[in-house]
Amino acid sequence: MRRYIKRSIIVLCAIACRLGVQAQTETLPDSTDQRFVDMAVSSNRFEVAAGSQALERSDDAAVKQFGQMLVTDHAKVLDELEKAAVAKKLVIPDAMNESHAAILKSMGELSGNDFNKAFKEVMIKSHEDAIALFEQAARGSNDPELRSWAAGKIPSLKNHLEQAKALPVSGGTADRPTTSPRVDSVKTLK
Repeated sequence: MRRYIKRSIIVLCAIACRLGVQAQTETLPDSTDQRFVDMAVSSNRFEVAAGSQALERSDDAAVKQFGQMLVTDHAKVLDELEKAAVAKKLVIPDAMNESHAAILKSMGELSGNDFNKAFKEVMIKSHEDAIALFEQAARGSNDPELRSWAAGKIPSLKNHLEQAKALPVSGGTADRPTTSPRVDSVKTLK
């Protein structure tokens, strides 16, 4: 069983690393703002779906509560982002990127404490990446309104990151250090 858990966490981390590599090499439209919208929409759809998985697959009240917060907060951000994109005539992606979908699929095969461990690792990584993405947009977006909007979302993302780090793992112990490597998966917007 421990081997299975370790293997599952390794697979999830490998997929997260692949997400970083894909984000570095993916061909996206030339527009800085379009690239931000593409990545931010995928990221927020991923967070909503992962939060829903936590509600269904976790056996821990704190993980479920965090999952509900993700669903609520990221659905609101996604709605705001989609409205802003339409107003600015930017294209909204039809679905989250393949890497996000693969991570969700892998996490969907876990439950209980196995899910909790993987969920914590993935949420820490995904929020680190989202913070970096939104910080880049806040500095480098071509649109002043989009820059301001992205900057306004950073405090909430940082709050989510801190809450993810405090999630219980392995029998309800919080604040255990993560073993997931930090991979810079946010490509430069310019």
